[in-house]
Amino acid sequence: MMGKLTGLCVLLLVLNVAVTEDTVTTVYFADGGDLTLEVRPPLPDHINIISWIFNGYLLAEWVEDESYYLRIKGRANLTTETGQLIINKMSKEDEGVYSVEINDRVQSERYQAKLIKKVQKPKVLDRTLNCIAIDHSCKFSCDSNTTEAEPITYSWKKGDGEWKVSGKDITITREHDSGGKTFTCRMENPVSREESDPLYKKLFTYNTAVAISVLIAAGAVALALVVVVVLSVVLVGLIEACEKKIFLFKNRRTNITDPAHGNGQPTSHPSDSSPNPAEIVPLQANPQDTKSDAKETA
Repeated sequence: MMGKLTGLCVLLLVLNVAVTEDTVTTVYFADGGDLTLEVRPPLPDHINIISWIFNGYLLAEWVEDESYYLRIKGRANLTTETGQLIINKMSKEDEGVYSVEINDRVQSERYQAKLIKKVQKPKVLDRTLNCIAIDHSCKFSCDSNTTEAEPITYSWKKGDGEWKVSGKDITITREHDSGGKTFTCRMENPVSREESDPLYKKLFTYNTAVAISVLIAAGAVALALVVVVVLSVVLVGLIEACEKKIFLFKNRRTNITDPAHGNGQPTSHPSDSSPNPAEIVPLQANPQDTKSDAKETA
């Protein structure tokens, strides 16, 4: 009998420890925003003392029929019926751990308050580089600056449909999203919510996509043939121009070495290189000497 009672006491002690074990819940607030802290049920039948503690220091206290204390007067409100505490105009200095005592009994749940930024307006980005109507699937991303704004929940809406919670990225497929539709994303954190502008995309059905693909392929082949023909014509023209230049170059060299063909200087022969012999001119007698000889003869 004593053994059973001992076991029952141990079980009750364990359950009591499990119930009173601290639970830390993270709560978020925006700069300049409000923070609401609740006392989790069950609540006692009658509350006569409420004490809120912040980082180990008394923040707010109410004692029935005696006193009411607020360390942050002008920006806090304490509800005595439920123990709820609302703090206004929150800032970085208000980050920390909040706990509460009801009727001098420490409550099991504590709050870790953290400052985060509001989300900025997102934009739907095409992650397929260039999503076109004949693609089988396309990937979109809900993009924005999320620095110090986590945690964030992403939701997507197709056309006029309902918002559905999803990840940051979604993939649309021809089977489920053929035809023209708009795609809109939404980003939400504990202190704010923003939606993107809708992005319109169109995916063709399978048969239409195949037909267009065949036409594109045929056009590509025709374009390739045109390019080949143009390149061939250009190449032939270049070859003919090169051959013409080579022919002219050879003719110029032939004209320079052969005087019978062209404007080159005649080639000199060895016999022509010796100087011409001087002409022998007979010496004529002096006219006076001729006259003297004539007189003597007479």
